Amino acid sequence: MMTDQNSAVLEVSVEEKGVTPMPQTLLNDTSTLVSFPTNTNDFQLKLDFRRDIQVRVDNPQKIVEPLETYITYRVSTKADRTDYPHKEYVIRRRYNDFVWLRQNIAVEYPDRIVPPLPAKHTILGQLDRYSKEFVTCRMVLLERFLTRLVCHPILTEDKHLRVFLTANATEFTTYKKRGTGLLRRMSNSLNTISVSYNSRQVDFEFDPIRNHLHGLSEKLTMLEKVAQRIHKERKELCVESHQLGAAFIEWSSNEQSISVALSRIGHTITANSSALRHNLISNFISDWAQPLKDYVSYIECVRETLSKRDALQIQYEQSLMDLEKKKADKDRVTSDEKPLMSFWSKSEIDKEEKIEKMSQVIPKLVSAVEANQERLDVCSDVFRQEYGLWKCQKKADFKSMLTALAESHIQYYQHCAASWDLVFKRMTSE
Repeated sequence: MMTDQNSAVLEVSVEEKGVTPMPQTLLNDTSTLVSFPTNTNDFQLKLDFRRDIQVRVDNPQKIVEPLETYITYRVSTKADRTDYPHKEYVIRRRYNDFVWLRQNIAVEYPDRIVPPLPAKHTILGQLDRYSKEFVTCRMVLLERFLTRLVCHPILTEDKHLRVFLTANATEFTTYKKRGTGLLRRMSNSLNTISVSYNSRQVDFEFDPIRNHLHGLSEKLTMLEKVAQRIHKERKELCVESHQLGAAFIEWSSNEQSISVALSRIGHTITANSSALRHNLISNFISDWAQPLKDYVSYIECVRETLSKRDALQIQYEQSLMDLEKKKADKDRVTSDEKPLMSFWSKSEIDKEEKIEKMSQVIPKLVSAVEANQERLDVCSDVFRQEYGLWKCQKKADFKSMLTALAESHIQYYQHCAASWDLVFKRMTSE
């Protein structure tokens, strides 16, 4: 894993040194926080993951200024691409800079699935946002966010991402100020696009996807809640096991005939309690709870992208309904039937004028239907590609998560079995 879990939160000055060379130890580190699949044949994708750029987020530092206090993170980038003049970059960014990056990418690519950012202050519940636990957890999630961006075949080419990864503090501040107004206007317009889906037709392709995402989100949320309860019980078990082990050790001092056996049992219980903390408790947030929450947020990003595609579907269907209605009105007027639209029934407008006006409107409605259908087809094709990539990513990520979960349990239970087996053999041989 690229991120140093033990990076300390430091009190530092506000000064930033800009672009500096990346440490050689980082250049030799090719691991990532996100497991990217090496084989995407399952989905017949036209796109593939990029592997010519690596990012690392570490070294959190606490900045204290007269008006605010915040955390900055070191973002190190190694690139082997023509659009990056240098091979290595090391800069510092704060959380709000990551928010700016995601907002801009979402505006530039409204039909793409943009990965989520960690929640502002709720990653670890009510913990202090300057605590080591909170900052470390956020640091891991920020690196995961950037890794997903740079490995995405389309989003990796974004100009805002390139500036984010390469510009020094002064350049970056200037760049952000240039596009603030445009970003706000674009964001407001995009907010009107994402609507709840209410099509008049059954969509046999996208309805199952929508239902799958809803069900998966519910399952992961429930799984995380159950895991949190088990985690709480394990912590209580750990404390009580330590007390139990201490009780056996204290008992051994009063029972000379079985003192050795009691002492061994007490120390075994204590050692197994420590193994429980080391293998199943200490890594619970980083290896299980936090990835589950992250994927619930990721699913929501997929659903938001699908809802934008659904909005185009509704727009297309509405334009088609308008065209059908206008054609029906024209047919009724032609056959001397009472038109549906009340303003056509005014006495001063004769039949020929009505037909002429409708004949002028219908071609425009036809053009609108064709344009909406084209936009819908393009957006649907893009979502198919994005969803295929996301499914590959999800498969690889969950494989990594479940493998780590199984490995931690194996290590714990093997430790327990070995320690109790040793106690049993010594007791039976004496």
